[in-house]
Amino acid sequence: MALSRLTPSRQAMVGTVNKLDSLFARCGRAAPSALESWESRVQSWCGAYESVEPNATILEFDLEVGVYLFDQTLGRVVLAYAVSCPALHKRDTARMRGFPDVSLSVRSALGERAFLADRGHFLGHASGGQLDVNLFPRSRTLNRGWSEQGKIYRRMERFVAANLGTFFYHRK
Repeated sequence: MALSRLTPSRQAMVGTVNKLDSLFARCGRAAPSALESWESRVQSWCGAYESVEPNATILEFDLEVGVYLFDQTLGRVVLAYAVSCPALHKRDTARMRGFPDVSLSVRSALGERAFLADRGHFLGHASGGQLDVNLFPRSRTLNRGWSEQGKIYRRMERFVAANLGTFFYHRK
């Protein structure tokens, strides 16, 4: 696992372009020209995030198929991106059940605005995503495709999983 400690300004160009190239190289191809502005988009998103969370300490690390930008101060993922590949491991449902009850966490944080939650993946399991930092509380209606937005989201997840080598991301 490669880890970069980043200052609030994210120290422009700390390996992200190389990480993007590395993700595509694992699929045996070069990053497409449509992603030439990826680093500046990431910089912009981090700047917007830091304007709301000025004490953020963003760490950037990669785990096999995905790159994560993680706010160490608040303990949350700010951005995750990957190039889809087959699932790396069998789904460990027993281990996922061992994670804290996300619906309880959502109720505690949101009170009356709470929703039933699943342990969602930033980077879908079927597209190579793993556990741990990759899990977060996601609305059950979205995660399971029960809402209109959920149906769209699930179509996108199925597309990414069925079309290996597809670049995708999830951001705060």
